[in-house]
Amino acid sequence: MRGWAQIVILAGSLLLQGAAVAQAVPASGYNQFMELLDSIQSGAVMPVADDTQVAARTSALPGGQAAQITAIARDLLGWPVVWGGASPAGGFDCSGLVQYVYRRAGIELPRTADLQFLVGRTIAPAALRPGDLVYFTTYEPGASHVGIYIGRDKFIHTSFSQGAVAIGDMNDAYFVKRYYGAKRVL
Repeated sequence: MRGWAQIVILAGSLLLQGAAVAQAVPASGYNQFMELLDSIQSGAVMPVADDTQVAARTSALPGGQAAQITAIARDLLGWPVVWGGASPAGGFDCSGLVQYVYRRAGIELPRTADLQFLVGRTIAPAALRPGDLVYFTTYEPGASHVGIYIGRDKFIHTSFSQGAVAIGDMNDAYFVKRYYGAKRVL
């Protein structure tokens, strides 16, 4: 419960910056929380970037969708983490990052981590390849956090503790304890 409270506080400070009154996160889950975030009129100033800028940097990537996915994800390292964010201009949450990266590589995925987990085939941890999706149980039961595996037990995800898209380590005690599964969509 403590972790959930920290996420709510961080999300509120990032999105609201005093421009609106924070509301409690609905008890019924992530989808309602996302709808609440969509309804908030925020005065937050975000970095200026758009799909065209990211496309320009990633349009001539080497062959293979896995290589494209990992290159696009690496290009987004350092972008801000924002609940409900799904673009460079608005920041990213975990599933928004995955959806955005995969879309840039020509693959459509659902918007939320739990729905993304229903896509693709299950992969054992020993069989992970770059571009696979790794899932963790964090703020609610089931697949509630997702990242893009890049090899050598590392993955790119949205790190609320760092406030940015970052590289995580599958061997970190936090992630080992919360590992939920992996999927291959490619």
